Amino acid sequence: MIRFVKHEDIDQEKWNQAVKNARFSTLFAQYKVLDALTCPDTWHALIEDDYLTVMPLPERSKLGISYLYTPFFMPQMGIFSPKHLTSVDTHAFLDSIPKKYVQADLILNRDNDSADATAKLVSHALDLQKPYQSLRAQFSQNTVRNIRDAERQDTVITFGEPIIEETIRLFRENRGQDVAVHFQGRDYERLVSVARLLDDAGALRSVSTRTAEGVLIAGALFVLDGDRLWFWFSGRDNRYASHKPLFILMDAVIRQFSEQPLTLDFNGSVNPNVARMYQSFGGEAYPIPLVTLSRVPCLKKMAQLVRKLRK
Repeated sequence: MIRFVKHEDIDQEKWNQAVKNARFSTLFAQYKVLDALTCPDTWHALIEDDYLTVMPLPERSKLGISYLYTPFFMPQMGIFSPKHLTSVDTHAFLDSIPKKYVQADLILNRDNDSADATAKLVSHALDLQKPYQSLRAQFSQNTVRNIRDAERQDTVITFGEPIIEETIRLFRENRGQDVAVHFQGRDYERLVSVARLLDDAGALRSVSTRTAEGVLIAGALFVLDGDRLWFWFSGRDNRYASHKPLFILMDAVIRQFSEQPLTLDFNGSVNPNVARMYQSFGGEAYPIPLVTLSRVPCLKKMAQLVRKLRK
């Protein structure tokens, strides 16, 4: 039986164990990480039986209307279960979402088969178990050229620098100025909180690119999550675009973690240029279901209008 459970009634230990036992398990669905991703908003859950299968439901409200959303900086959400989930199983969970939520925009995870998906997002993943030279042979010619151009700039790659705030600042002052980026101050504050939480848990891996003079021109935050290495967040200084800092940074990461039982997950992107870059490193595309539920037709039309205006 699937039941709705409010945040204050969720058993934290059972929740974490359910996520850990799931076929698709991720640190991002652990109780404290969800708290950090949604604070000061809240999240509730759908829970099957005694925490056999669970689904977080992050909630917000505007003008007294409650709706569900996928938090920024959460790679994949959806349903977490130790069993194989069919479209029927996924539909049963979606159908169990309380009627008070008149709108929902939920990114599921790659283990959630869903005939209810309104769209398929695309991510890219790279198996790192091969030797570095074999992995590099999969790079596109253009990517190899960009890496060679970066190497001529005498840039320095460093692993493990404490650059959480600096990386976020680089993003905020550069890519974050784009009208297509909708992060607000509170979103960056949450990002810092989650990054620190993951760092305290020993899961964060920071990588920096500096000029020969020591100027930070790009930083990236990766998350070691079981057998998955997420390319989670990055920032770069647009003034040094000719240094191709992210190309040489990604090449260094692939070299560093090659021949390990890991999958590098590039974490997807709706930006076709960014997605093309991920593919150029040999990443294989895979779909992630996106489900949009709307129980009030006029709200659905308003949401579609807002999306068009944002483009």
